[in-house]
Amino acid sequence: MGITGWIHPDRDLRDQRARLGAMAAVTGPAPADTYTTKLGRRAGFAVCGMTCGYVDWRSPGRSAADMVVVADVQLSNRTELLDQLETAHPLASDADLLLRAYRQWGAGLADRIDGAFAIAIWDDLRRHLLLIRDPLGTKTLFYYPARDGGLLFASRVRALLTHPDIPRQITADGLNELLGPVRTPGHGVINGVHEVLPGHITHMTPDGVRTQTYWRWHADRPDTATASTDLVRRTVAEATAPLRQMPGGAVLLSGGIASAAAAAMTAPTPSIADRPVGITLAVGRQWGLPPSAGANVLAAQQVAAHLRLPHGVFAGGPTALIAAAGASRRVLDLPGESHLDAPLFALLRQAARVSPRVVTGAGANALFGGLLFRTDLESCPTFAWRREGTPVDLLSADARLNLLPAAYRKQRYDDAIAGVQYLDEHDPAGRAHHRAAWLMLTHYLPTHLNRLDQLAAAAGVRVHHPFANVALAQHLLNVPYGERHLSGVRNGLLRHAVADLLPASVVWRPGHGQPATHLLPEWSRHHRVGLRALLGDPAQPLHPLLDHARIGTLLAAQPAGQLPEGWHTSVASLLEVNAWLAEQRITVT
Repeated sequence: MGITGWIHPDRDLRDQRARLGAMAAVTGPAPADTYTTKLGRRAGFAVCGMTCGYVDWRSPGRSAADMVVVADVQLSNRTELLDQLETAHPLASDADLLLRAYRQWGAGLADRIDGAFAIAIWDDLRRHLLLIRDPLGTKTLFYYPARDGGLLFASRVRALLTHPDIPRQITADGLNELLGPVRTPGHGVINGVHEVLPGHITHMTPDGVRTQTYWRWHADRPDTATASTDLVRRTVAEATAPLRQMPGGAVLLSGGIASAAAAAMTAPTPSIADRPVGITLAVGRQWGLPPSAGANVLAAQQVAAHLRLPHGVFAGGPTALIAAAGASRRVLDLPGESHLDAPLFALLRQAARVSPRVVTGAGANALFGGLLFRTDLESCPTFAWRREGTPVDLLSADARLNLLPAAYRKQRYDDAIAGVQYLDEHDPAGRAHHRAAWLMLTHYLPTHLNRLDQLAAAAGVRVHHPFANVALAQHLLNVPYGERHLSGVRNGLLRHAVADLLPASVVWRPGHGQPATHLLPEWSRHHRVGLRALLGDPAQPLHPLLDHARIGTLLAAQPAGQLPEGWHTSVASLLEVNAWLAEQRITVT
């Protein structure tokens, strides 16, 4: 579930087993045999979870470790690393390969590894700590430079919060991050906490803390549409080759092209009789389904039949999904959109009953351009996927005056677009679409992938998303908007790339949003009750900041128990943030 560590140049940490163990324990539920705690004079580490590992190396005659690697990692280029690291054993763990890579290449190992990872390397002889995060940001990694010269790090913010040296406080900036529509990369939310950026290495040495970029997105002239289609097919085929040789497993089928393409590209060869099980979630009540849910289920069934996959439909009722929303908040590091987290967590837990290995189409819509919700990209100074309405709209005028949410969002947006690279031949429309694609990679995709990663770990499964591939993402970044939507169809490039693998009725089916929980009357009533309870409880963290009159009008507008149209997501997000602040005992300063 996570990695944690504590480095201190002067303090003996060998008596801190309980504290480091407590930090690791809150990263999430994990089998008891996956917990490891190691302590040294200047450094201590604790890890737990299926994808996490600890390994060290020491010179002959030395009792203390000279080098330590702790990592939450899923390497996708093990074969290449084994060829380059001639002394590595074929059955070596990913953490062991990373240690050997560091001994051979130093910090240059970051340029040679592929996959999803949050890595900490402690070089005791050099008093040098390296914190490394994968380019797509699938894994998270946070750190806190203490005033006494030490440094604490963890793959989850909540792990850092268990340490008494870290204040449980957030400033106005932190609250803006929680209540705003987009997380700022690098912002740790908690006062004094920092996040390692995707594609970066944070170094701690006796000279201080510095950041190094080892991967950055760049603008380049694109290939033709035909070449792009071939590249998509070839890149994903290479990345999924090992999966096609594995029996069993599960694949999440939503009825959309992304999950269908992922299933098609990872389906085992026909000679393998033990087929993956396709799993589909139908959000609804026992006596019916919301609009479009039936069409999604039918499309998923067509995919499963075409690929010869057993298929099961999991009906998520209101009670189960409301419970899943609470459960997902308790395992996710930071609050988010419960109407998306709840059905995903419910589906992952259902998949865990079938197999610990799950394939998803995560990331495809972000890479191929299927998530652009706005059409006024040239004139609208905001993130392309941002929907109108945020929890900030429910705060009082005084609270908004202190937070200045609009100014904060504008500043963060201006900071974000300052790093975008353009080509000379980009016209205004081309610049707007390229900028939206760039920000999708830097600001949307990391949050999307790491929330999926955290929910999967809590469900006890390891997820594989074939489209969350750095090389593919870099190529698609430079593909013009019109070519990503070939034939005028959303995600048209992806559809062309897999057209021969799936039924035409699925390939060219218009995109439908996943049935979301806010379509359920019971979900709306549940959050209406929660909002009324928040309004009436002065002890709640956000109570002093609320616009009581506006919320009172909002609650009175629908006496039947429903929330007014357009307020479901804002209210749910407000309640999630308030619950998270209360559960983590965070003070807003």
